Amino acid sequence: MTPVPVTTIGGYLGAGKTTLVNGLLAGDHGLRIGVLVNDFGAISIDEKLIVSRDDDVVTLANGCACCSVAGDLAVALDRFAGRADRYEQIVIEASGVADPGRIAALAGSPGLSRGATVVVADAATVRARARDKFVGPLVRRQLSAADLVVLTKIDLADPTGLEQARTFAAAQAPGARLIEVLQGRVDAGHLFAGGTSRRRGLPACTSAEAAPASALFDSHHWSSDAPVDIEALRAVVAGLPEGVVRVKGILAMRSGGHVALHRAGEVVSLDPLDGAPDTTGAEVVVIGRAGALDRTQLDGAFRACLLQNRTQS
Repeated sequence: MTPVPVTTIGGYLGAGKTTLVNGLLAGDHGLRIGVLVNDFGAISIDEKLIVSRDDDVVTLANGCACCSVAGDLAVALDRFAGRADRYEQIVIEASGVADPGRIAALAGSPGLSRGATVVVADAATVRARARDKFVGPLVRRQLSAADLVVLTKIDLADPTGLEQARTFAAAQAPGARLIEVLQGRVDAGHLFAGGTSRRRGLPACTSAEAAPASALFDSHHWSSDAPVDIEALRAVVAGLPEGVVRVKGILAMRSGGHVALHRAGEVVSLDPLDGAPDTTGAEVVVIGRAGALDRTQLDGAFRACLLQNRTQS
């Protein structure tokens, strides 16, 4: 039986990995793809934001991918290898705080073959992130693992900034291919072409190696079965302090349906969410630098957005 190639998609928080995976799953490429979704936070919001959810999406345990879910990932890959007749391609969506090169090294199970390591980078913010004294080393390490760099959000970068992002990515990942995408739209052939990683020598990560990344960040999960005032919550999220690096959420609308809430850097967005998440009110995960999250303050600000509280006030 031909081994199933495993492609790892990594990149810093908010770069657009989940959007890329959504586009891939919705694409007309004819491939049967198994997706392993890993999220950093109290709940796996990323899995709920995957539009196409069925048996082809497997949610792993919470936490840093290189540490607390490494065992689950190996087991999941073994499971997929045992069902190689069902999948033609396996994709791992790595956590935004993980080293994708180390995760890719786990794809050594019999029945699998290590494919390309794809690193997604926000063209408008990647250089600033790489200069940050807290997360810069992580961002640069992620890029250095890439066989393919995917520059996203190119519409948010001016021409000079976009050219600088190209030059920076090429310098951080010498020899890697580079493509630019809008709204996560990418030809599957670009992600799966070539197949072989340039960095096969990297060993799989260990808990000791993962500790620095997990120590950099903390997360907080808030949820409610009752609906929220979506615009009020958006304003609260937009006003969160600089130490907050990522917010993800699923919000139920009074009119029916759901929206996905995102904050990446200073950009906050609300996007219609297809499918039928089981959220009846709101689920929000806030990721911030270690020590930067005031959980009591966050809970109070979010509770104030509940429709029942705003009506009473």
